[in-house]
Amino acid sequence: AFPIYLKFKGGKGAATAMGVFLYLATLPVLGSMMIFLVVVAIWRFVSLGSILGAAAFPILYFLMDYRQDPSFWTLLAAVFCSCLVIFRHKDNIKRLAAGTENKLTGLKK
Repeated sequence: AFPIYLKFKGGKGAATAMGVFLYLATLPVLGSMMIFLVVVAIWRFVSLGSILGAAAFPILYFLMDYRQDPSFWTLLAAVFCSCLVIFRHKDNIKRLAAGTENKLTGLKK
């Protein structure tokens, strides 16, 4: 999310976090991806889908994986990464609240 060659500027980190956790917690990641896809399909805001998917991930991890294989450190990493992704979307959150966020175009209604 913060590559040196781009002077520590880059994306929000949602896809990177998803890739890391896909190995550690497959089902919760797939659940978060489903939330992302449904939100984008209904409201056409990629940022909103990313925010809600990130917010849901630690909850899904706790409900699906943590009880079967309790790893406090993985749960802590999930919470930290989710908070980081949401924090990186702070400008998008402001635009969503103001009604000025760009919608994904090209999807059929």
